[in-house]
Amino acid sequence: MAASKESRVLIRAVIQELRRSLPQKPVRNSLAAQFLLSEARKHQTTEKRLCRAHQELQAKMDTYRTYLASSRKGKELHLQYHARGERSVEESARLVGLGLPKPYDKSPEH
Repeated sequence: MAASKESRVLIRAVIQELRRSLPQKPVRNSLAAQFLLSEARKHQTTEKRLCRAHQELQAKMDTYRTYLASSRKGKELHLQYHARGERSVEESARLVGLGLPKPYDKSPEH
């Protein structure tokens, strides 16, 4: 039996996140992809018989997709904010969208 459309969409989304998290390696050879596809195949026959198994597969795939996306975004944030070492006060202010006030100049402008 073929997987339902919702299951196929979720499986594709998980595979897409795997590609993003492992850009150097072919996804087809990764253990994670093999595990996910075996899980999907395992639920394929029970998908039409038992609604619970179908919902379980969708919940698992959605959980995997969310975990992979969150991990990838966490790495990106870590690289963006922690990879540079010490920052100056001005650079830190710019990083959070603020600007420092200009220093006061006592010289008369007249």
